[in-house]
Amino acid sequence: MGKMFIGEDWTPARKLVSGINILSEGTGQFVKFLVMALVMVLFIEVTARYVFDSPTVWALETSKMLLGTIGTLGWGYTHKLGGHVRVDVVYGMLSRRIQALIDVVLSIIFLFPLVYVLIFTGSKWALRAWKTGEKMIDSSWLPPAAPFRTLMVLGFCFFALQCIAQFIEDLYYLIYKKELKNV
Repeated sequence: MGKMFIGEDWTPARKLVSGINILSEGTGQFVKFLVMALVMVLFIEVTARYVFDSPTVWALETSKMLLGTIGTLGWGYTHKLGGHVRVDVVYGMLSRRIQALIDVVLSIIFLFPLVYVLIFTGSKWALRAWKTGEKMIDSSWLPPAAPFRTLMVLGFCFFALQCIAQFIEDLYYLIYKKELKNV
């Protein structure tokens, strides 16, 4: 069965999974700098507001954009590490094969449709923001929304790639009863 799917040794799949994992790892390492930037923005705002009694007009929007970017760009990395929420009390007691079966089935039923909706809807919002020159309106600063919306779609795409990589790994385990990485 495995020979018909990708090839006798699944080399293309292994390379794809490896490449996606490297991308997710790199994105996760990049996001940590965004977290530091968010801390700095909030530090500046708190200092300006409470020490100098002069709040900024840009910190609220900037912190929202940074937090949204951190969240969406971090999804793929979090998925790679197995850090998303699930019912580990039950899942952790199951064999690796049953876990892989559950992951494959639920990915097809729930995860991939969700990721499709995120990318499709996010892309529509980002394109509309670019076309209309949409501004973020929570402050008088009014920064453009398009770059932020585009970064969110990029995060959704990275998450989709990591979901595909995990799906391939789980499918390989179901077929061969060994980890794709260890072959």
